[in-house]
Amino acid sequence: MKGRMMADEKKAQSVPQKAAEYRLPVEGLFRAYANNVALQATSFDLKLIFGEVAEISEEKVIVEHRVQITMTWLEAKVLADFLQANLRAFEETNGPLKLPTIGPALIVPETFKTPT
Repeated sequence: MKGRMMADEKKAQSVPQKAAEYRLPVEGLFRAYANNVALQATSFDLKLIFGEVAEISEEKVIVEHRVQITMTWLEAKVLADFLQANLRAFEETNGPLKLPTIGPALIVPETFKTPT
């Protein structure tokens, strides 16, 4: 049984991939900026909810949701593989990515401060 599974896997790997044709909607693609992503999952699929941080206070961060993408777990695995390969290539060229350090508050230059 194990030999048959290996033969089936090799056969599946040797099947040539078909060329994909991508068609754009007449009205163009929807575009959105995101600096936040939330995940929700079921047994069948993964939902990515992209949003933008709108406000930050001492108590909370307010995120405005912009777009939701739902995909199968298989497609999520393919996406993860593409992201990892491209991040690796980017970092090999540009150096490692690091999370930025954010100061405690926005710095206002002296020229914009009101005299007290």
